[in-house]
Amino acid sequence: MSDAAIVTEWIDLKVGDAVMSAYLARPAEPGEYPGVVVGHEIYGQHATARAAADRLASLGVIAVLPDLFHRVAPRAELELHVDRERGLELLRTLTRPGVVDDVSACLDELRGRGAVSLNMVGFSAGGHAAYYAATQLPLAATAAFYPGWLTNTDIPLSTPEPTIEATPGITGRVVLFFGGEDPLIDPEARDELEEALSTANIQHEIVVYDDAPHGFLFPGRDWYRPEVAEDSWARLADLLRG
Repeated sequence: MSDAAIVTEWIDLKVGDAVMSAYLARPAEPGEYPGVVVGHEIYGQHATARAAADRLASLGVIAVLPDLFHRVAPRAELELHVDRERGLELLRTLTRPGVVDDVSACLDELRGRGAVSLNMVGFSAGGHAAYYAATQLPLAATAAFYPGWLTNTDIPLSTPEPTIEATPGITGRVVLFFGGEDPLIDPEARDELEEALSTANIQHEIVVYDDAPHGFLFPGRDWYRPEVAEDSWARLADLLRG
């Protein structure tokens, strides 16, 4: 995969009786490309999430960023920090069936566009959604950046039992990225994930950047770590290359 010109557009996807808005980014040149569903943070389809989809597309991927909050707050684009409590409130509206339906709609779109493989990449809360989706849907590869709440039942998406307990349902490869200085995901949680993935014989890698905080991937934030971010992107490109 190498940087390429891209095109972007907003599309509408049918999800049950509802219509979900999604942001799509793809290489400008026709070709056979992997498909990737992008799971956003608690801030919705924020500019940083769209930028991540754009970068994936520039690597040679068809990226679809669904609006996971479309049932209660369509096209929500919350302001970083300022709207954190609102974002957490919206996160608590996500359900397992809803996430599976939303991701399934994106996968259907990617199939229709001729994607050569179906994958998902998620960030923070979207990383949790990606991990759960991987336990339920035929994803070739899943990458989750600093996904929280996987080992507890603190959010509805991780109930009635912790999402980690669904790990045996994963059929593709998994890469998890964490910051060693992330107060939201402690070493014990990472160890639990390692054990669950190993016990289930899932092809996986857990990458820990010792000095990195939560949210290290996106530029323009105090906790952005350029070297760590670039290493993550390189690993992600390798994963999607298959």
